[in-house]
Amino acid sequence: MAAADRSPLREGPPPSDLADRDELRFREQIEAYPDPPRDVVRFIESKELPRRLEYAFAEAGIEPHGVVVELGAGTCWLAATIARLPRVERVIAIEFSRRRLELLGPVALAHLGAPAEKVERVVADFYNHGLGSEVADMVFIDSAFHHAADPVALAGAAFELLKPGGLFVLLREPTLSLLRRRRRAHGAEDEHGSFEREYLASGYLRYLRAAGFEASKHRASGGWRTRRGRLTMRPPLKWLSGVLFSEYTYVGRTPLAS
Repeated sequence: MAAADRSPLREGPPPSDLADRDELRFREQIEAYPDPPRDVVRFIESKELPRRLEYAFAEAGIEPHGVVVELGAGTCWLAATIARLPRVERVIAIEFSRRRLELLGPVALAHLGAPAEKVERVVADFYNHGLGSEVADMVFIDSAFHHAADPVALAGAAFELLKPGGLFVLLREPTLSLLRRRRRAHGAEDEHGSFEREYLASGYLRYLRAAGFEASKHRASGGWRTRRGRLTMRPPLKWLSGVLFSEYTYVGRTPLAS
């Protein structure tokens, strides 16, 4: 696949002690992507990911630029989408599952029309990425922060990566709400480990602040094609995001240099 040829792939440091071996085993051996060209595209399109991302960025006032790192990159759909933006110089996609980076990442890059040469794929644990300090203008994580056994340590790893004034952005994190205070079932993931967690919005903000970030949350529900989405995720029913669906973008900002 041309995208795989143009997107560098390299091995990073070995997993840290905090890396979840059960999750790594699940991603490498069990996770169901029997037909990557079909299944990755279905995942991206069924969840309307690019459209939802555009909405979330607009609501939070986020304009990706410079050097971007994605932690827990998975299928690389987010890295691919961000790499298309003209102000983004390059994206480094960190993922501890080589299978995901090798088999799934190139499909997402090709499907989304990303400039694959701008996306470097690195097999590494998101606590121990090996990239050094103050190398990124922005760090993103998509629906993976809640997998961290030590969320403050993960937020600290992102903080170290960022230049002064840089942003750490958490997207699509499962959030408990006023009307839904119990964790949802996560199917096959629950059968093979305990890496699926959920927190209140206040919990995500607390973890970011504990790592030194100035933290805020922004509504992320919107941009849907479906009739349900159009009805419930815009005024006058947009308030449901907070009391029922709790779909937020969490943003941490590092202090500016003195």
